[in-house]
Amino acid sequence: MLTQTLKWRKSIKADTIECFDPPEILKIYTKNNRIGFDKRGAIVHYIPLGKVDVKGITMSTKYPDLEKTLVQILEEDIKILKEKRPSPNGPFSHVTLIFNMEGLSFANATDKKGLEYLIRGLRISQNYYPSLIRSAYIINISAYFMIPCNIVKSCLSAAYVERAKFFGSEGWKEQLLEVIDADQLPTFLGGNRTDPDGNPLCIKSVMHGGKIDEKYYIHKSKNPLSNASDVKKIVLARASFSEIELEVEEDGSLIEWEFETKTRDIGFGLFYKEIVDGEEKIIELVPLVRIDTEDYSETGVYKCQKAGTYVILFDNSYSWLRSKEIFYRIKTISHREHEEQVQG
Repeated sequence: MLTQTLKWRKSIKADTIECFDPPEILKIYTKNNRIGFDKRGAIVHYIPLGKVDVKGITMSTKYPDLEKTLVQILEEDIKILKEKRPSPNGPFSHVTLIFNMEGLSFANATDKKGLEYLIRGLRISQNYYPSLIRSAYIINISAYFMIPCNIVKSCLSAAYVERAKFFGSEGWKEQLLEVIDADQLPTFLGGNRTDPDGNPLCIKSVMHGGKIDEKYYIHKSKNPLSNASDVKKIVLARASFSEIELEVEEDGSLIEWEFETKTRDIGFGLFYKEIVDGEEKIIELVPLVRIDTEDYSETGVYKCQKAGTYVILFDNSYSWLRSKEIFYRIKTISHREHEEQVQG
């Protein structure tokens, strides 16, 4: 592992990574992520993951730049922690992460490229900085959160995942205050820190995510999915829907989809169909949600806990005036194939 780490550090130029100049949008998006220190001297990072513009990030950056930016942050963390240690050659502290999932949308939760970027980033921390992250608090999780969570957890070691603590909308403020002093913690996270003007969101000192202006996009050309050779097409009459059945043969496989409509939005949902005591039973996996794909096609992924029959639903039943033309491609891949994709 040491040889592999040294080889990776050389390839990424980790020892001189402070010289790397990230793209402007990454500077904006990573500014003010360090919000202080916990009671044991660990750096606290706040990541508003639920409000990150995933599509904007993938449209405005290249993965190598994201990787170098992450390494630059981690190396700077180590430098800061070394400067704070009591003795020059003594051990240094760690990093505590707060991931806020508030505002997580279906599009962000299932974005295939965004998930791949996230997994790669977490693996860098796990594989090359294994002792740096002490703990992670994932707060304000919702039903959508479980979609990416199941995929991400399967790509990380159990020991790494065990450092994470998961919370819904309650109970996390008390937990944060047990490890972080109130004067270090912004008011909106349960502390008493505010901006000089009293703003509890600390918008002047804490990054809160938000939509990325298209002026930063470097992948500007939109190639319509309808032009792809392997795409399928259906036309939904007004007030109608269409079901697409998929047979998944292996537990842990993933369903990947991409679709677009020419006008307005379309309803999308994912279900599991099984026979129980001789009767057909439909289990909702992804609640029906209306998605606008006029600007960019919708991409997503879902991890299947078990083999069987899955049903993707395209729904136009709410539209009494317009039919919808849908272009789509859907496939299933094994967990092994997904691992190979993430490895790049």
